[in-house]
Amino acid sequence: MTAPGAVLQLPPKGGSKGGRRSDPRSPEHRVLSSPPRRTAAAGGHLAKWLKRIGLALIAIVAGLVFGLAPYYLGGLGTVRRYQYPDKENAGLTPASFQLAFEDVAFAASDGVKLKGWWVGAPEDRGTVILVHGLNRSRIEMVRKLPFLHQAGWNALLFDLRHHGESGGDATSFGFWERQDVKAAVALARGRAKGPVVLWGVSLGAATVVMTAADDPTIAGVVCDSSYLSLRDTVSHHLGLARHWIWWMRAVPSWPVADEVVYWMGRRGRFDPDAIDIQAAAKHLAGRPTLFVCNSGDRRMPREIAIGLQDAAGAAASLLVVPGDSHGGAYRDGTAAYETAVNKVLSAALGAQG
Repeated sequence: MTAPGAVLQLPPKGGSKGGRRSDPRSPEHRVLSSPPRRTAAAGGHLAKWLKRIGLALIAIVAGLVFGLAPYYLGGLGTVRRYQYPDKENAGLTPASFQLAFEDVAFAASDGVKLKGWWVGAPEDRGTVILVHGLNRSRIEMVRKLPFLHQAGWNALLFDLRHHGESGGDATSFGFWERQDVKAAVALARGRAKGPVVLWGVSLGAATVVMTAADDPTIAGVVCDSSYLSLRDTVSHHLGLARHWIWWMRAVPSWPVADEVVYWMGRRGRFDPDAIDIQAAAKHLAGRPTLFVCNSGDRRMPREIAIGLQDAAGAAASLLVVPGDSHGGAYRDGTAAYETAVNKVLSAALGAQG
């Protein structure tokens, strides 16, 4: 109990040992306040590293999407040699249809060695050169031989460069393949008289149109399931691939389509803008030409065939066969197809006469 008159002294608020107020500048105060500053600094360093890692990941993804992917896809269509497993026609030769044939070997103007089959017809009314599609070989066209033989036409079917048994180190979607077809035309004219008609499917279809555009002496053309141009079909197929291949969903059509076309031209050593089938079709005006497509072909929609027919003019006709396949119109609508081709052959004979 405090004595009367005594003064009660309280230690200063916030006091320390000895009754002194803590000096914020003292070592004791500095030690106590240091940990929060180190924690903040560590958090700042972590944020910087996370930002750097994020930017690096973005750069890597951009490099893959806009650099490696176009380069890879461009090579996939040009320098990779792939043979589609054609189970429908595997092992077939003209002899499978009781037709005599001869193995032939010839060369394109740039020296690429080509191999094929010559199937002569007794009537020898003319020659039809059959040209297969991408990643296929001459056997894709072999089932058309009995029809042509019965109609009295010789047939020459061969492997395009970089396909089947032929030489070559790249596919050019019609640019260099024109030289292959021109060499086939020269071979046909050296072996038989009469008009020469070109009949191609997909890549072969595009190639025969471009070849006929260069050679006005080609008497007729059958163009089945061609593309419109290289740029158009690359853009279209990239869009389809986004639905078929999971990692392609990260690849935007623009500007990747243009990059893919660039690498296709660079790796295949050709001018991509020269692959313009619609422009080439305009040079077919006046010659019997048949454009064919499947009604539900997602790869080469029917609008392409319609556009090519319009470009080729009044002498061109169109056959749309019900079905969803690509290049399968002859199988899916044989009777209508053969009737339409017979009209082209008859017109070619008439023009020759």
